[in-house]
Amino acid sequence: MRKIPFLLFLLPTALFADEVFLKGAGSISGRVVEQTDTMVTVDIGGGAISVSMSHVDHIVMARTDLDEYDERMSRLGPRDVFGWRDLARWASQHRMGNQARQAYEWVLALEPGDREARGALGFALLDGDWVTQEEAYRTRGFVKYEGEWMMPSEAQLRLDSAAAEQASQEAERSVRAAELEKLKAEVQAAYAAEAAADAEWRAEGAAWFYSQIYNWSGCGYGRTTWMGAPGFQRRSWRAR
Repeated sequence: MRKIPFLLFLLPTALFADEVFLKGAGSISGRVVEQTDTMVTVDIGGGAISVSMSHVDHIVMARTDLDEYDERMSRLGPRDVFGWRDLARWASQHRMGNQARQAYEWVLALEPGDREARGALGFALLDGDWVTQEEAYRTRGFVKYEGEWMMPSEAQLRLDSAAAEQASQEAERSVRAAELEKLKAEVQAAYAAEAAADAEWRAEGAAWFYSQIYNWSGCGYGRTTWMGAPGFQRRSWRAR
């Protein structure tokens, strides 16, 4: 059901007359080919969509282009090549791909060399023989690259361009990775230097502190001498 709004956008709204209105999701235009208490199936010309009746608000039935196609086809004789060709054209004009193909295939069954039908069905004339378009392209030296037929030289140019672009992107990624590694190394070195300086400062502070305790306790000059000794300098802790 999530895909239905997108499908509705693609459908030619003027082609069909049956309308299946959905609850809060627009409508489906086509020919209702089957309806039960639980499901409704709509032929939209290029295929069929089945929808649960629980999602259907209401259905408006009317004559459709598919009905017109069936009626036109019913009036044709089995060997009326002109009639089948006209029907195929009519279906093509109304963008009914499956029906147009069906009519053109009937034309080919009657006239295997019919150019219009061969062309419409994807055949190409090569050296007097009808072949598929793929066979025609390959025979003329074309190759298929990314869904498009082209000469090998053009395909090679595109390959080279894609390879150069990929190499450029990889080089750019390598430069960014190297810059990142350099930055990480600089940060780690800065942290290591700071940690070393901090450890040195702590060691110096501890040595000075214990030396003063030693002197103050009487093992050195004594408290009075220590506090008033010439050259005594009070040391302050460095802010971290």
